[in-house]
Amino acid sequence: MTSTSALAEAGEGPRRVRELDEHLIRKIAAGEVIERPASVVKELIENSLDAGAKRVEVLVEGGGLRRIAVLDDGVGMSRADALLAIRRHTTSKIRSEQDLERIQTLGFRGEALASIVEISRTVITTRPWGEPQGTRLEIEGGVVKLVRAEGRGPGTTVDVRDLFFNTPARRKFLKSERTEFAHIARVLKRFALAYPEVHFRLVHNGRKVLESPPARELREVVAQLYGAELARSLLDVRAEAQGVKVYGLVAPPHQARSDRGEQHVFVNGRFVRDPAVQYAIAKAYEGFLKDKHPVVFLFLEVDPRRVDVNVHPQKAEVRFADPKLIQAEVKRAVAEALLGGKAVPELRAPRVASSAPKPPLALRSPASSAPQLDLKRELLERARAASSPSPAPAIPSDAGEEEAELHGETKKVPDRVLGQLHGTYILVQTPEGLELIDQHVAHERILFEKYWEQLSSGGVRRQRLLLPMTLEFPPDQAELLEAHLATLGEKLGIGLERFGGSTFLVREWPESFAEGLTEERARHALERVLHALEREEEPRLEELAKALAADLACEGAVVKNTPLTVEEMEHLVRELRRAKNPYRCPHGRPIIVQYPLSELERAFGRR
Repeated sequence: MTSTSALAEAGEGPRRVRELDEHLIRKIAAGEVIERPASVVKELIENSLDAGAKRVEVLVEGGGLRRIAVLDDGVGMSRADALLAIRRHTTSKIRSEQDLERIQTLGFRGEALASIVEISRTVITTRPWGEPQGTRLEIEGGVVKLVRAEGRGPGTTVDVRDLFFNTPARRKFLKSERTEFAHIARVLKRFALAYPEVHFRLVHNGRKVLESPPARELREVVAQLYGAELARSLLDVRAEAQGVKVYGLVAPPHQARSDRGEQHVFVNGRFVRDPAVQYAIAKAYEGFLKDKHPVVFLFLEVDPRRVDVNVHPQKAEVRFADPKLIQAEVKRAVAEALLGGKAVPELRAPRVASSAPKPPLALRSPASSAPQLDLKRELLERARAASSPSPAPAIPSDAGEEEAELHGETKKVPDRVLGQLHGTYILVQTPEGLELIDQHVAHERILFEKYWEQLSSGGVRRQRLLLPMTLEFPPDQAELLEAHLATLGEKLGIGLERFGGSTFLVREWPESFAEGLTEERARHALERVLHALEREEEPRLEELAKALAADLACEGAVVKNTPLTVEEMEHLVRELRRAKNPYRCPHGRPIIVQYPLSELERAFGRR
């Protein structure tokens, strides 16, 4: 190919294609590998594990921007190896193209450490087993400033400070300190799950956040990170066929979450995100879940020659030689665990949320036509008030219609509840014809508008729980929640208190939704909050409040196949008529279906 200088000499126009400076090339490469502080932690821990470490400690300051130090007790490096390791494409993991086809280590590309030292001020202290002293390297922006002997126990410490100090374009796109640290905690959590035999410890700004001592099995690690309740409920997965081994733990359906954040899939010890595997998990849970995602800790062991991990510099994606086989085996293994573990819904009494205990629901006498329903408290109280002689009912009675005729007024057919269809739809006679009202979405709209009105006015009424609820969250989520406790209480009406470690007490809940509050509903709402906080959406609070109000209203509304009394139906219709938008629920579903009288008359041949 003709060189650019030759083209210029030949007078073929100005030179527009140029070779990049080597220093700039290294910065660009570093940006592909190191996306945020959590990327540094991931790469350094992978190096520690590949070095045979049995203890890994991570010290973090300022969410990782000020400092990230990873200390291990692995094999360590000699001075020569340490100087070589900070150069690009240097590695002890592979030696030939054949090795690339059967990778069995976490690291192999020879880019991570070189990328880290390029965009930070880094000190590496390392000592190999059997050597009397170690080596200290001081590097700034990829340039070695100091090399000297230094004492240390066997292993390696990589101390990274001022990350992205020389790449401000990357630094300005990072999130808050709490959010960046939450990503770091999530990385530690995944390694603790994948390597239960290793002791992991995470400290942020001098405070221990996570510690996972060596454990005999995965369930022990889950108990340390998520709490004993979830660990006890998990179902064992174990299957092997056609060279694919699938094992781990999956949660029963009632432990499902609002997103896929707690789906942990590891291939040959490496955490991966693979749509094919996620699809297989979803298919295994088909029929068990709706609009929620299962909690899984799933491990796949595949012949390294049948899986390509060299897809992206961050090594979070893989490519299977036979993805259909992987999907089939994952689906089969998880489905067998669910069926074998008898993962059927549990009948559990809801926690009492009001200030005084309520008696259990009781069936009416045999002479009654339907069971008595204890509808949401605020609706019943208003219904009783509406049935007293003083206030005028929103839906006129037949007596009111007859009185109007006696006074010579124009006869107008009033709104009147005719009954209930299939325990789900309320039939209402209107001046224009007939309406069918979905009782669940109608109640959902009423609750949503009440809560949203309080949110908008800045005064959410809160209900103090008689018995506080105890909820366990993983360390990464616990840090985020603690950072926003005041906001949750003041702006959303959710009163939380950190009880210790990753445990929180729910002491207060929005009054509109406190009736019949369960731990599952509380967790689901807080997961919605966490999901938004992790992404730091703008405008975050308003959009979060709307989404939370819609979710709480949906879960708190009276469900289908619930018989209602005439009084309850009439009150529900009255409240719906007062709503600003009585036609759609917060999620967009229709509330009312109308059948005009003219259409009914035409159907019966009257027109």
